[in-house]
Amino acid sequence: MEKYSIDPSSFDFLKAENFLRKTIKAIDGRLLPVSTVFCVGQNYVKHIEELKSINVGKPLIFIKPPTSIIEIGQDIQYPSFSSQVHHEVEIAIYIGKGGKNIEPVDIPEHIGGFAIALDLTCRDIQSEAKKNQGPWAISKGFDGSSPISPIYPFSFVKNDITKLNQMHFYLKKNNDTVQNGDGSLMIFPITTLISYISKHFTLEVGDIILTGTPEGVGPIEKGDTLSFGGDDVEEVSFVVR
Repeated sequence: MEKYSIDPSSFDFLKAENFLRKTIKAIDGRLLPVSTVFCVGQNYVKHIEELKSINVGKPLIFIKPPTSIIEIGQDIQYPSFSSQVHHEVEIAIYIGKGGKNIEPVDIPEHIGGFAIALDLTCRDIQSEAKKNQGPWAISKGFDGSSPISPIYPFSFVKNDITKLNQMHFYLKKNNDTVQNGDGSLMIFPITTLISYISKHFTLEVGDIILTGTPEGVGPIEKGDTLSFGGDDVEEVSFVVR
């Protein structure tokens, strides 16, 4: 077999600093790794109705890259390729222990924390994708499409999954409340969602699960301030640029 002469500098990109993972801040300031962002669509009946969609009878799952995550101190950059971006506020779950085929009864030991997040959506692009039965990747997974609060440890609610399933949360646009959510109205509760996702994907530490948005989604514009929070989650704000 012919031997290749390779310039040692050819793989200079393989430096440790180039392999630093995306991180997110916990409420105490420590940095937590971010892996895959799993999202759940159509998990509230009234949201399904407002979009004139159909309940498919099982969780609708899509994925965002880690680059979709932004934190306090960063602005939302309105994507240049869309003219109709909508806000969607959701309960977020941070995975603290990985696993595959996790049974619902075992879900609490895999939850590391929780937060409130947005699932910003290019509705014009998503509508076109739906019409052509195409993927939602561009409409949902663009850079900065998931502004999120700091991660609160699961112990903050005494490791009580019921408190997360019944969490109340909200979104304000320019100080006007535009979405009010009640986790108890989810079609598929958190235990069901995590178990379902783990049967199709191996969950890893750092995965984040966005559990679906209630009704009230609507457009955002450059200059808007979006503020959101919920039970046990202090309000955070992001400006649209």
